[in-house]
Amino acid sequence: MQEPDDFIKHASKVLAGEPELLNRLLSLRGEVQTFAAQRMPASLPPPPEYLNARNQHLLEEAALLLGPEKFEQVFGFKPGEKINLVDPSLYRVDK
Repeated sequence: MQEPDDFIKHASKVLAGEPELLNRLLSLRGEVQTFAAQRMPASLPPPPEYLNARNQHLLEEAALLLGPEKFEQVFGFKPGEKINLVDPSLYRVDK
């Protein structure tokens, strides 16, 4: 059995009294990880705008699920903040 990662450990502490909510959050995370692991049809990696939009969607879904207070406790920032997973200025694909 695999050791829980830092996110799971932290979310488990924050949501210790709400196992159903924790399970729903981890299920949402699993869906996003499965999506991220899929091969894209093109041979090039997806553009940073796409990756950032997908990440922002995950955060919005988590905010709806958790509510503002628990969201901030789990993620460390307020819902609605724009978080870029990939810095477009550092993203370069050699063709």
